[in-house]
Amino acid sequence: MVWKSIPGETPIDISGLKVTGVTNREELSVVEAENVRKAIVKYLGGKLTRRTAKFDSSWMLKLHREMFGDVWGWAGVTRKTDLNFGSPWYQVPTQLHDLCADLEYWDKNWPDVIEQAAHLHHRAVQIHPFLNGNGRWSRLLANIWLKLHKLPPTEWPEDAIGATSVIRDVYLQAVRAADLGNYALLIDLHRKYAAK
Repeated sequence: MVWKSIPGETPIDISGLKVTGVTNREELSVVEAENVRKAIVKYLGGKLTRRTAKFDSSWMLKLHREMFGDVWGWAGVTRKTDLNFGSPWYQVPTQLHDLCADLEYWDKNWPDVIEQAAHLHHRAVQIHPFLNGNGRWSRLLANIWLKLHKLPPTEWPEDAIGATSVIRDVYLQAVRAADLGNYALLIDLHRKYAAK
């Protein structure tokens, strides 16, 4: 069964679903949210070090598995097929490696960590390594990066981003502008929703 997608979403194919009894998008959202919550508590709820969050490609895959592994059999595994957007599947490992190298460079040479987080967020979404969960994963990656640098996380209105809404439209517009090299809107959203 494939559920009808909302605009800007990767189509949902439930063939890798590990949880029984899920029959609609709302039920899926509940079980995914509980799994994601565990990862948020682990990385944003206490002390965080580079040992805990290595920001190498292996750790990035592990983070996705921690976020979605209770729900999806393919969690933390890069896709082996092309989607309606994202990098060609065979380029994903190389592009994740390049993103990690860029982060290392940014960390040493770019003083604005919020801008770094917005670029990390966008690049992770743009690569789109997984069959699903890429947006939530990229936003958590950015928040973990911010926390490592002792800055407050971006508190995205997740309910609004995951459904049709004004903030979702603004968010998608910002991501699409970043696709064209204009990061101002996405950086502004990161600043606007920074935790107080």
